[in-house]
Amino acid sequence: MKKHLSLLLLLPLLFLASCEQTSKPRFEGDVYTIAGLLISGGSIDLDNPVYVTRSSTIEAFNPFEIFVGDAEVLIRDLDGNLEFPLEPALHEFKFKYVDPAGNAIQPGHRYRIEVSVPGQDSLIWAETTVPQAVELELDLWGDNPPNTGYSFDPETANTMPFSQIDSSYPIVVNTGDTAASFNFFGEIYCLEEFSTDLEFTNVVFGFENPDESLRDIYNAGGAFRRITFLNRLSSAPQPGIEGNYLVLGDYAYAFVLYGRYRVKVYVVDDNYYRYTYMEENYLHGGVHNALGYFGSASGGTLYTEVVR
Repeated sequence: MKKHLSLLLLLPLLFLASCEQTSKPRFEGDVYTIAGLLISGGSIDLDNPVYVTRSSTIEAFNPFEIFVGDAEVLIRDLDGNLEFPLEPALHEFKFKYVDPAGNAIQPGHRYRIEVSVPGQDSLIWAETTVPQAVELELDLWGDNPPNTGYSFDPETANTMPFSQIDSSYPIVVNTGDTAASFNFFGEIYCLEEFSTDLEFTNVVFGFENPDESLRDIYNAGGAFRRITFLNRLSSAPQPGIEGNYLVLGDYAYAFVLYGRYRVKVYVVDDNYYRYTYMEENYLHGGVHNALGYFGSASGGTLYTEVVR
């Protein structure tokens, strides 16, 4: 399985800030990127926006000038005979392009994004086909003790003993009538505020608690706070249960600390899959006349607390 430690919330900012150093002379002048992941059943909102950013040298790097706030961004549902513009919203010191009409992203539909940046002749565009609708199963075999395992409620009091995660609490995706291989993406994120009183689930170089020097990395969502994993996994029938299921076990390593967690579970399109794992990933996200990715996903979010 491909395992990653995500050190930044916005990977496009990292490669754009350094592209002149690593890729010159391939990229000259202003280089633009788009970043967007459409979520089946959701909308393009502040939690799942589209970003449009421009390049910068490391010497001239200014995070407030990287985000493009005056682009024209249009989404076309090519299977639904629908198109709608996105509008920029300044949020968390970033320009995020969102859909004020809240159109729901449809599973199985093909979407095209078109981005026009003032002063640029080339239209930036990309297309993605949204994966089929899937459902997350909380207790497939019905044998979880009360108040244990995952929940869809962010305020849940459910717990999972760390030593039993791999054996008793797999992540399960219901793919309905479809038995096939899927691009699987997961993100495990600790919801606890940083504290040197937090405890590692496994002793790290003799340390049972995080050191104060890790505060900034942790608060930036890096290192051991956010761990993502990616793989091609197959769904198949389970004994005595109708339908097909993608079952992920052997992942307890991703819970580095005891505490409350948010777990995002998706099957993703090829654009986002390639962008996530390939070298020079910004060239493989399906974007034309720019860098970045325009992908789509189906799935959901789980919550739990990992305890001893």
